[in-house]
Amino acid sequence: MARKITIPITDHNDTDICTVQYFVRYRLTGTDGWTSNVQLTQPIVITNLEDDLEYEVAITRQCCDGVESLPLEMTINTTILAVPDNLGATPNDAQVGLDWDDVTGATLYTVERAESSDYTTALTTVYTGSTSSYTDTELTNDTTYYYRVKATAVNHADSAYTTINSTPTAS
Repeated sequence: MARKITIPITDHNDTDICTVQYFVRYRLTGTDGWTSNVQLTQPIVITNLEDDLEYEVAITRQCCDGVESLPLEMTINTTILAVPDNLGATPNDAQVGLDWDDVTGATLYTVERAESSDYTTALTTVYTGSTSSYTDTELTNDTTYYYRVKATAVNHADSAYTTINSTPTAS
C-alpha cells in the first residue's frame, strides 16, 4: 500500500522573509538516488511511499529574494503505529472519561468527538497529548457522543483510529 506522509513546516512568511517554494528530496535510507519535487505550499506532503521502510528527507525553502535556506533534514519511518487498544469509556454527570493502552513509540494521542457514528456531525478534536487517558467535560447528559483515538509519533505514520461511544447521565 502506498503511504502518504505530511510534514508540518513552521514558516516565516512575514514582511522580512517570505517563501516562494520548497524543494523536497527523499530516498530510501541507505540508497543513492533521490526523488525530488517542488511544492508551493505547506505542509509538505510526500506520497507513494512504501510501507514499513525508512526514508531520508531534505527540505529546502527558497525565499522571495532567491536565497535558499539550509536543508531541513530528517528521517521518516512509514511503519504504521499500532492502534490504541482497549479503549474504554466511563460516563458520568456531564462528562466521559476515556482511557486506552499505551502504544509503543507513540509520542501523542489525538481524541476526536462527534455526535454521529460516521464522524460527520460536530467532529471536534478534544485532546492532543502524551497521556493515554482524557476526561471530556461540559457535555450534555443523555446525548450519545462518538469518540475516536489515534496514536502519532514524530516523522512516523499515524495509527488507524479506534472508536467507542458513550452517553453521560446525571447522577
